[in-house]
Amino acid sequence: MPPTKISSLHTYPIKSCRGIALNEAVVGNMGILYDRQWMVVNEHNVFVAQRGDRGLGAIGIKTMCLIEPGIAGGQLVVNAPGMEPLYLPLGGLPGEERMVRVWDSVSLGIDQGDEAAAWFSQYLGHEVPGHYRLVRMPDAGTRETEMGGDQVAFADAYPFLLTSVETLASLNQLMGLDLPMDRFRPNIVITGGDPLMEDGLGSFMVGEIAFRGIKRCGRCPITTIDQLTAQAGKEPLKTLATFNNDGKNVYFGKYLVHKGTGVIRVGDSLVF
Repeated sequence: MPPTKISSLHTYPIKSCRGIALNEAVVGNMGILYDRQWMVVNEHNVFVAQRGDRGLGAIGIKTMCLIEPGIAGGQLVVNAPGMEPLYLPLGGLPGEERMVRVWDSVSLGIDQGDEAAAWFSQYLGHEVPGHYRLVRMPDAGTRETEMGGDQVAFADAYPFLLTSVETLASLNQLMGLDLPMDRFRPNIVITGGDPLMEDGLGSFMVGEIAFRGIKRCGRCPITTIDQLTAQAGKEPLKTLATFNNDGKNVYFGKYLVHKGTGVIRVGDSLVF
């Protein structure tokens, strides 16, 4: 069996917007640096994502996937079709403190100003008119994970989502498609094992950082949205229902928590 290695690394500075591929990732207390540290909220301070949830008041806007954050020169640079770039300091702007909600979790967010609010309201308003604001998790912010006693920024539940090249290849073979990994929005993609090997992952090390698998990731309709076009379909959820399910949910990937900080790199081995 070949060694299990990191195939790719990804961070998503703005929740539910496009990710950034990394050759190496700085890991802090809340996961990969800047991952989901910014989030769009509606006028009720509830998060906005590519898919919504009426019961929790979350608005679903598919075209969030076309918003492309980048990091350059100490700034977060945000681009989207038909919009001028938005520039924000990576360290955040001082602003109003807001208690913001991600699903059932409420935590502190710092409002990032009227310019950002106008930018997101204009762009997102093409699909769902509304008043939207951008908030940032403070660097010293605290939001506990569902399990595991770790800290997380504005990600749904945990600081890391791990998937594998082999599992996607097996799923694609069943579908007769070639869906890219960006449908699943992982932080760490591994290679070198059997399909679904990540489901059984327990504790392992990458460099000086200890990771621990918490639970499989139940998948939502975001996986059916083409991240380059914002068009929705039926796959991969239709096939996942036959590929990896427990009768209630379908799964792809494993949530992780971690202990320690440092740098992980593409090509690093997982030590079990």
